[in-house]
Amino acid sequence: MPIKRGFVLSLLIFAMISRSHAQSPNEQARNKAAARAFFEEVLSPGKLERYCDFHAPDFIAHGSDGDFTWAEDLAMARDERTAMPDLHFAINHMVAEDDLVLVHWSAWGTNTHAGMGFPATGKPIKISGMTLFRFKAGKMGEEWNAWNMLSVLKQAGLFPAKP
Repeated sequence: MPIKRGFVLSLLIFAMISRSHAQSPNEQARNKAAARAFFEEVLSPGKLERYCDFHAPDFIAHGSDGDFTWAEDLAMARDERTAMPDLHFAINHMVAEDDLVLVHWSAWGTNTHAGMGFPATGKPIKISGMTLFRFKAGKMGEEWNAWNMLSVLKQAGLFPAKP
């Protein structure tokens, strides 16, 4: 049974489209390196003046309360740094696929100042979470975060005890 020309053409177009969205291993490695540098050179040492070096101008952070621009995301990072001036991050794992990089991280610091919507408690806080970045032209274009705020509140002594 002969193969129809339209079918072969459709397969060829599908293959070309599929390859155009995939990134080469080199691009994935560059994206992972950028994500690592963001955590190690910006977030952990608190060099937030370098925040925009890593984000695309139209960056969007997707959160449970809505979407945020890079300026709003930076404001939240500043608020976290205010609440915990000694905040540090460590990267536990990283995975890249296409234009996505997933970072599993740990963070720790001491809540010595008011910030993040709660007062200073003087208590140490340690959490882990995950951030998924979508890269666009070597910069972070989108971000999704998952971490446990209830754990932060409990460690800070701000979550009411069970009756």
